[in-house]
Amino acid sequence: MKITVNDYQRLMGFVELASFKTKMPDVTNKLMARLDSAKLFPQNEIAKNVITMNSRVRLKDVDTKRVAEITITYPQDTDARARRVSVFSEIGLALLGQKENDIVSWRIPSGIGRFQIEKVIYQPEASGDYFL
Repeated sequence: MKITVNDYQRLMGFVELASFKTKMPDVTNKLMARLDSAKLFPQNEIAKNVITMNSRVRLKDVDTKRVAEITITYPQDTDARARRVSVFSEIGLALLGQKENDIVSWRIPSGIGRFQIEKVIYQPEASGDYFL
């Protein structure tokens, strides 16, 4: 997984909060494992097609071909109606650090869904928005 130094530091802060470890131990452990093996990049050096925090992406369901756009957020910014998904969800965990054209999967009501990352529509670092 590729991640910016800033995202890494902020996410480690969330992971270290006892409340997250207690409420969501499985998700917290998965995120911690991904962060432990992550390759870190300065914000101005991360590729523009990599999903970072606050990135908006267009996904296509590999089976149904249905397309959706979502934004990966910190927990406090989650909003299902606005399609803002927490990095502490299966979707957020699957997408963070991935890049355009990658195929990712997560559990959906009917089993395991597979989704292609069609486009990183907005990435803060690519736009010079380093303080989101």
